[in-house]
Amino acid sequence: MPMKSQSSVIKQMVLDKAAAFLSRRGLKGWNTADLAKSCGLAKNTLYKIIGSKEKLLETLVMEQIDATTGLLNTIIAEEEEYRSAVRRMMREGPAFLSQRPRVTFPEIFLEYPGIAHKAIKHQKAAAAAIMDFIGRGQRQGHIRSDIEPAFLFDLVQGIIEHYTRSGLEGEQLRKSLTQAFICLQEGVRAGEW
Repeated sequence: MPMKSQSSVIKQMVLDKAAAFLSRRGLKGWNTADLAKSCGLAKNTLYKIIGSKEKLLETLVMEQIDATTGLLNTIIAEEEEYRSAVRRMMREGPAFLSQRPRVTFPEIFLEYPGIAHKAIKHQKAAAAAIMDFIGRGQRQGHIRSDIEPAFLFDLVQGIIEHYTRSGLEGEQLRKSLTQAFICLQEGVRAGEW
């Protein structure tokens, strides 16, 4: 394996193990020595890969934002009909989220406030197509026009954050997210679906 490919594989392993540590132990339940040992790396080598724990956490937050908004943006691009896109989001979104390690942003943002500003700015850019999608749903009469797209997006984020912090995993998490999104949809739709 070429050296560059090998280093990207190692970096991804470090990111995956760090996300798993965050999910299982929270932010303060592990340190870089634990991570280095889990990855079979010397601590110095780990720092060459991640830079610092803060930089590692920032990368994890940005990757989670990109993965989640990426899924939704893919569905928006692939589905021509609005309602079929929403149904697909409600089916695939909870399944996707239930299969990923739970990385809760508030805990990270409290400890590392510099990451919060960068993450909010990054998420705003990453979610632009989703905001446009919500606006399109309003213009087409699928979603109430008295709701700001950013507010609806915040509600979805709040639901995700609540259930990722709840301790639910796998199928239980998927079912809870699905039920919450159905409840939200029933509250925001205009007319019959």
